[in-house]
Amino acid sequence: MNHRRWSGLLACCALSIRLAQPQPPSPAAIVEEVTHPSQVFNATRGYQVIVPPAYRSSQKRYSVIYWFNGYERPSEEIASQIAAFVSRHDVIVVRAGPADTVGQFPLYFPELADRVDKTLRTVADRDHRGVTGYATGGFVAFWMAGKYPDLIGSATSFLGATEATAGPSGFDVDYNLADLYANYDGVRTRLLTWTRDSRQFYHRLLDAVWNFARSNHETEDFDSAQNASEIARTLEFHMQAFAHPLPRPAVFQHADAYPNFNVWGWEVVSNRRTPGFTVLENVSAGGFRSAVREWIPGGATLPDVKLSIASPRLFAPGTAHTVRYIRLRDGRQQTPTLKADALGRLNFDLDGEAYEVGIGAEPRLAISGYEILGDPWPTAGPPVKLQVKFWNKGGARAPTTTMQWESPNPGVKIQTPTSRLFGMEAGESAVVTVIFSVDDPARAVVKIVAAVGTSRFSFDVPLFPAAEWTTDFQIADGRTVNAWQHATRRDDITLGEGNGDGHAAPGESFAVLLRDGGALRAAELFTNDVCVDNHVRAIDSWTEYDQAGASARYSLPAITSACEPGHRVHALARVLIPDKPSPHYHYSAIEIPVWYRNPPK
Repeated sequence: MNHRRWSGLLACCALSIRLAQPQPPSPAAIVEEVTHPSQVFNATRGYQVIVPPAYRSSQKRYSVIYWFNGYERPSEEIASQIAAFVSRHDVIVVRAGPADTVGQFPLYFPELADRVDKTLRTVADRDHRGVTGYATGGFVAFWMAGKYPDLIGSATSFLGATEATAGPSGFDVDYNLADLYANYDGVRTRLLTWTRDSRQFYHRLLDAVWNFARSNHETEDFDSAQNASEIARTLEFHMQAFAHPLPRPAVFQHADAYPNFNVWGWEVVSNRRTPGFTVLENVSAGGFRSAVREWIPGGATLPDVKLSIASPRLFAPGTAHTVRYIRLRDGRQQTPTLKADALGRLNFDLDGEAYEVGIGAEPRLAISGYEILGDPWPTAGPPVKLQVKFWNKGGARAPTTTMQWESPNPGVKIQTPTSRLFGMEAGESAVVTVIFSVDDPARAVVKIVAAVGTSRFSFDVPLFPAAEWTTDFQIADGRTVNAWQHATRRDDITLGEGNGDGHAAPGESFAVLLRDGGALRAAELFTNDVCVDNHVRAIDSWTEYDQAGASARYSLPAITSACEPGHRVHALARVLIPDKPSPHYHYSAIEIPVWYRNPPK
């Protein structure tokens, strides 16, 4: 008995001695520089591949994380941390760049991913493909995930910008990630922020929308001392996403700055050669909504654009299908019969106006939009009353049904959760009223869902904080004013088109400017007044001021020619105020009297 006890103690001590000895370092990851002839660039492109130590001796297939580099100075710390992570995990990291936001680079990712999948042992699907990057690379990672959600299952941004000039060369757009949240259905996202970073304000704006208008998004703040560990945690996020991939959305939304694109098997081609976005919403085998807009979300449509949309291979080749086109501007309808091509696709020819498109002989319900009742803009806190417009865009009568109003967001109270939607013939529309409130005066957006049987129709309502009324503002209707530009520079600038008398009149466009110290700031306006066409806006870049790639927006609305002089427009004016280290928004409620149009001054 004693002998066995002593033997056990010897074994225990021997184990302790072995554990106390220094362990040999983990085998190093394998790093290779690769070049290939790119068809997108019509030139040779290079990228770096980091594979696990066991890659060459195994037959295993690996998930891939793409790390985008901008034009920043190469970081040895980042490189060493990536290599250290790959040495301990079964994953491949591909580093690509420099990543431009304008031109060909955004079109390069499908070619790059295809090249990597054909030359390395990868798990070649979106569930096992993630993107990430630092600074500019972080913006590009989020952008690529939104442009190619059918190719990318997870995306992270490490102190990335949230806004940049992006898109085709010569007709690029202001691309703000907060506005493009709907592109990310089916993608897990993570934003890394630093509390002392100049982008912190813009990161908070992004989160204020993404945390409520979509799901599967997370954010983490970190201190600069944790930089190395956060790289590992960022890559670990992707490992977890690979282990728990999100399913493909049954219904998807997509907005794209490029005139031609493919997403989720749908192919879009247009003749657009001006800045704008092609927008697809509520896309499924039963139909979709389409438009080409100057900006997202409320820019004017571009009716002169010719748009061709091809569905995936959803239908039997040669079969005929009833289709209903509803032009939302005036309700005008067409009901052609389309025949599936030899590949089983339907091909739709449209223009850039907003359309609801229904496919099939069955009833097809859709929500095309809403109007705010009783208030000129929706305010977080008090009740918001909406009139929601439904269409039956299918080929048969939709019966009377009961719907449930819901919201996935916390703190939302719906006054009457149940409504009745009366029967609609094919091509008919109906409106249903819903009243809700949000127990959060700082909420920026709320998602409302109408559940009709097994179908769910959702839409998002932007919310604004309560604001004090002011009369201290000016109207620029074709006159020159001294205003702040680029955050802190005072310039004389001419805004609006009109007679320059400082009043808003029918047929004139104008800017509203609020007083800020010794000069004026052009404001972004929000109103539901039918006398105001608020589809035009301008961008004032703040890049020189805070190096964050962001901008201030301001509206250039017009008073419609049918508006009677004497009418008073109630609107919310918002200006971005520079205040280092972090800017802030200032809101004012204003009343704009509509004047007779006098001869130019």
